[in-house]
Order: sequence, then structure tokens, then C-alpha cells
Amino acid sequence: MRSTPDLKRWLTAEHINRLAADPAHCTRNDLHLEIDSRRPFVPENYTQLYYTPVYASLGFEHRLRYNQLFGLRINEYIMMLEADLVERLLTPLLRQPGIAADAALTQAMMTMIEEERRHFEGFAALNRACRPDLYPPGEDRLFSRLPGWTKAMFGIIGALAGRLSFALWYLMAMEESSMALARDMARRPETETLGMLDPGFVSVHREHMKDEARHLHIDARMIESCIGSRTKAGRGLNAWLFQSMLGGVTRLTRSGSGVMVVRQLVRDMPELAPREEEMIQALLTLTRCRLFQESLFNRRIMPKAFSLFDNTPELARLGEKMVGYDRR
Repeated sequence: MRSTPDLKRWLTAEHINRLAADPAHCTRNDLHLEIDSRRPFVPENYTQLYYTPVYASLGFEHRLRYNQLFGLRINEYIMMLEADLVERLLTPLLRQPGIAADAALTQAMMTMIEEERRHFEGFAALNRACRPDLYPPGEDRLFSRLPGWTKAMFGIIGALAGRLSFALWYLMAMEESSMALARDMARRPETETLGMLDPGFVSVHREHMKDEARHLHIDARMIESCIGSRTKAGRGLNAWLFQSMLGGVTRLTRSGSGVMVVRQLVRDMPELAPREEEMIQALLTLTRCRLFQESLFNRRIMPKAFSLFDNTPELARLGEKMVGYDRR
């Protein structure tokens, strides 16, 4: 059986390019940002400590600052995806025979690469507007400075992209996840305990969703050209590599960004210093927390990616690595 997206469900490259030429369907980066430091930035269930007993024991101001810092971390991870993964992955794929022969898809991919560069700039500007003390000019990363294993992983992805394009599945899932966050922010601006989300922060994510809606269709077209058309053995190897990389994504460590957020929270609010290790230990337990793991990858936030996984026989055992995946 051939592993392939149902392409009838996806826009053609020509249609994607027409939408990309329409400003109404494109992300604006010229937003005037006014950030209210008294408001949370993201829904509470998009943060990590939320899934631990420690979270409810923190005071309002501590939960608010943690939420804001974690919102900056989310922005940085979107930036990391777009700066460190997209270009390393897509640029080599432009030389793939199946893509190089498709002028419309090549154009769509080149547009996507340029749009992702602009997204990086937009989220960097947002973080700087929120906390200029943490992001002085020229410093765009605080929580996403890549550890050695991540740098190595991205390097391998770039080196192998022309032959093994397994990271396209991950890229698609993460892009769809960022869209789910933007939708949830727009639909439910009132958080559980922290009040209304900051409108300026929400506006950047809402704009980001416009480009990402097209990028999902480009992802599906690339997966068909680069993975779906390969031999059974080639598709199986791509599936194994994709599932192998998920361990590094879902496992929390002391050197990870979640712990970095806690350490910055303590720097911002030194009265929390006696509880720093307690919060870190609580985070480390989330590797084994099913509710948290399901929040990372699930059908509600990634319906299109999950549908594509469903139609890929080589990913039949994906649920063993991706806890939230319910194969259908």
C-alpha cells in the first residue's frame, strides 16, 4: 500500500500561490504593539506547570509572571521552528526531482521560506515589546538556545533532507499546533484564573495563522513528493526516524526550556527561590504525565496532521511514541 496524503483534500500549488498573492490571506508584520504587563499572554493549559500540583499553590502574581514568561518561550519555539528547521529542511528539498519539476510547488515553497523569515522577525519584535530587558537589540533568544542534541538533530535533518524527509511530518504537526493556539486565544480570551489575554499578544498570533493555513497545504504536497512517492523501505525508514525524534521533543530535562522559564521566574521574583527545586522537580515528572503528553500532540489541535498520519501505514505504531495519537 502506498503511503500518501489524500491530495483531493489539499489545495493545489497554483491555488496556494494565488492566495499568497492576496494580502487578505497573508500575515501582517506592521502591527502596532501595545502590551499590557498586567495581563496573561497565553491560555493557562498551554503552559507546563499548569499540569502539576505546584501551579495551583502559586500566588496570582507568580502564576501571571510564569504565564507571561512561558508565552515568550512559545514565541521563541515558533521562531526556532521557522529559523532552524524550515530553511534547513526546505532548501535542500527544492532540489528534489519531484519538486524541482513542479514550478508552482517550487514557488510556493520559496514563498513559504521567505514568510517564515518574516514570522521570526515578527515574534522577535513581540518578545522585545513584552520584555525589552530580556531581549536587548540583537538578542532574540533566551529560552530556545539550542542544546547540543537539538543542534545535531537539525544538522542531520538538513543533511538528510534530500533523501530522508521525515521531519516534514513534525513540521506539519507543529505548524498546525501554532494555528490551534491562535484559534484558542481568539475564541477564549478569558483565562481560567488570570483574566483576559493581552490583545496585542493575541493579535500577532492571529496574524501568524493566515500564512500557516496555506503552509499546511504546502506541507502535504511536499510529503507526497518526498515521502509518499518513495519505496516501502524508504517510507519505513522515514517513519522510524520521525518516531525516534519524538523522544527528544516530549521528554523534559533540567537543561530544557521549561526549566529555563522557571529559573527566569525565580530571577524575576526572588521570593520564589526556596521553591525553585520543587517547581523543577514537578516539571520533570511531566515526561510520565499522560494528560500533559496528550496536550502536546492530539487530534483537536492537529486534525489535518493526524488525518495524514492515519493514512500512512508506516505510522501504524505512532501512538507508542506520540501518546496523544489515536489512530483511526
